[in-house]
Parts: sequence; C-alpha cells; structure tokens
Amino acid sequence: MSPAAAEAAAPSAAAAGLRALRARLRAWRVWIILALVLCAVVLLRILTGAGSDGAPLSPDNPAPAGAMAAAEILGEQGVDVRSPGSFEETLDLLEENGDQSTLLLFDPDGFLSQEQLAELNGLARRQVLVEPTFFQLSELATGIRSAGVLPATDAPLNAACDAADAQAAERITAGGYAYRAPAVCFPPPDNSAGSSAGTGSYAADDDAGVVVLGNAAVLANEALADHGNAALALRTLGSTGTLVWYLPTVSDTPAAAVPEDPRALLPGWVDPLLLWLFVVAALAMLWRGRRLGPLAAEPLPVVVRSAETAEGRARLYQDGRALDRAAATLRAAALTRLSARLRLGPAGSTDTVVRAVAAATGRSVHEVDRLLNRAAFAGDAALVQWSQELQALEEEVTAS
Repeated sequence: MSPAAAEAAAPSAAAAGLRALRARLRAWRVWIILALVLCAVVLLRILTGAGSDGAPLSPDNPAPAGAMAAAEILGEQGVDVRSPGSFEETLDLLEENGDQSTLLLFDPDGFLSQEQLAELNGLARRQVLVEPTFFQLSELATGIRSAGVLPATDAPLNAACDAADAQAAERITAGGYAYRAPAVCFPPPDNSAGSSAGTGSYAADDDAGVVVLGNAAVLANEALADHGNAALALRTLGSTGTLVWYLPTVSDTPAAAVPEDPRALLPGWVDPLLLWLFVVAALAMLWRGRRLGPLAAEPLPVVVRSAETAEGRARLYQDGRALDRAAATLRAAALTRLSARLRLGPAGSTDTVVRAVAAATGRSVHEVDRLLNRAAFAGDAALVQWSQELQALEEEVTAS
C-alpha cells in the first residue's frame, strides 16, 4: 500500500472505530446511567450522613424526628447530657453518677429484656420513660399503667393537674399514648373518643421518681418550640446534673442461650428414625444397584448445521414457487431483528419500526416503508435482490 493510500485509510479506520464505540455505548447506556446514579446516591449518603445520627429522638440527630435541640439546650443549662452506645455503658454511667443522674429511656422496639430492665431500675434518681411498652412499665413503673391512644389533633392538651413541671408547660402537643397513674397531667379532651377519667399523656408516681411521657413528639426538634413542649422537656429532664440519654439498639438484645449439642433441640424419636431411614436407603441401593449393568456407549444423533436447515427451507419455497410466503418470512425476521436492535420491545408495531429505522439511518420514512413492506416480486431474482437490500439496511442500523 502506498503512503497516500495509507493516509487515506487511516481516517476511515478511525471513523469506523468511533462508530463502533458509539454503538457499544448506545447499547450499554442504560446500565451506565444506572451505575452513575448509584454512585451519586452513595456519595450523597456519605456526605450527608457523616457525623450525624439518624435514630428518632437521638440527641445527636438534627433531623425533625431527632432531639438535638433539647439536648443542646440542656447542655447550655449546665446538664451533662451523656448518650451511651450500649447497655453496659449505660449501667456504668448510672452506677458512676448514682443519685445525681436522670435516665431517659426510649425503646419503642423493645430491644431490652425484662432482666435488663430490672438491672436499670433504681439506679437513677429519676427515670423518664418515653412511650413505654407494657413490659417496661411492669419493670420500671409498677404504679403506672397504659390507658390507650391519644388522638393527634391540632388542639393542644392542657395541663389540668398540680404537678410543677406540667404547670410550667401549661399546654403540650396532642397525640401519643395515655397512661393511668397516681398523678396524671394533660388528659384527653372530654369529648374525645375513648377518653376516661384519671388518664393523661404525662404520668408520674407518688414522688415523681418515675415519669412517663406518652408523646415522643414533645422532645422532637420539629415540635419542641410548639406550645409548652420545651418547658416540659427541660424541666423533666434537667432536674439532676447528669442526664443519661439511652436509646437501646438491636446490639443490646441479649443473645439466646444456645445448647452445646444442636441435636438436643430435636425430639427423642428423631435419631431412631434417621437410623431406620439410613438402613432403608442402603437396602434400596443394594436392590436396585445389582440390576444395573455396565455403562453402554450410545451414538449421538446427527448434527445438522443451521445454514443447511435454512438452505433446505429456501429450496422448499423455491420448488413450491411460494414467493409471497418466503417474502413474509424474510420481512418478519427483519422486523424482529430491527426492533430488537433499536430496543423497541416486542409490542412495537411495523409503523413504529419503520420510523425508528428512518431516524437511525437518515433515510426517508417513505423509502424505508417501501423497502420493508414491499409486496409484489416478479421472480426469484427480485426476491434475492430485495433480501440483499434488507441486509444492507440492517447493517446501516447496526453501524448507526
């Protein structure tokens, strides 16, 4: 090849490589877009989630459901707010501070067992339970009982009691749960469904050593500034120098005792049954195994190449002079391949394929429609020429 020819062939080769790269990128564009979106989501999650806690009512969570605002205000008032990360750390903090501590417990999922709750009981001067469950009440607040659900309404709940903390708050956000205790505040409205005397969203025992807050929203960032929520939260949680803000997690769930031998969990009749099944299986193998002879070689069936099958079918069409049937087969196959190449799906109509092919190749819609939907053929030569034109059209679509 002369230098001039080599220089002329170089741009064409580069253009062909560029077209092939474009075709490959177009075929994989959906997966590329999904990968980029996934990377962006992961990066955004890393950037926005670093250094913050997303748990509801967490003192480190600045989200609307968190309680960072209440924790920071308490810290500015001189209260040492401690947020332990485990049950053992909570026990250490309570034992270290003794009567100078307040325990806030919010465990809506019930991660702590009754034994763990019993260990916490009595370690702090004041125990504040937020939306406690039946088991938490039975271990930490024996004189307080659940009394149903309070409807979340726009109208706040009035204190309606003599407790100093409730009187300072005057009104709080409605909602959450109601409790029955020696001292209750913020009762449901008289006309609310299910309301009963002696129940309220705030409950305490005789000496206010155990306080129950039936609505976690009172402490949340989004509602702390509403009504008297802040006053009730700060007075209830800030009565001592140290506040142990404990939010149990699944890691605090005690591990179940696992026997050393797993077979001890099975009933006694399992071992004899397994032994009997083993004996039966062995006898069945001996019974059937002796009837099997040596392996016999079996000749494989004749392998026919696909090209020979297509050629034989074409000869049948030729012998039967079925030009219309052959043309219909070629047309259906071409439309199927073009629809798959252009990602039109199995429900794409012929008109949709024609327009998509015209847009991909730059040909006119009329020309593509005439080529794909040609109906009459004068003879075999015209059919062969038409099939070659279809093949050229498919190659143009593939290269586009």
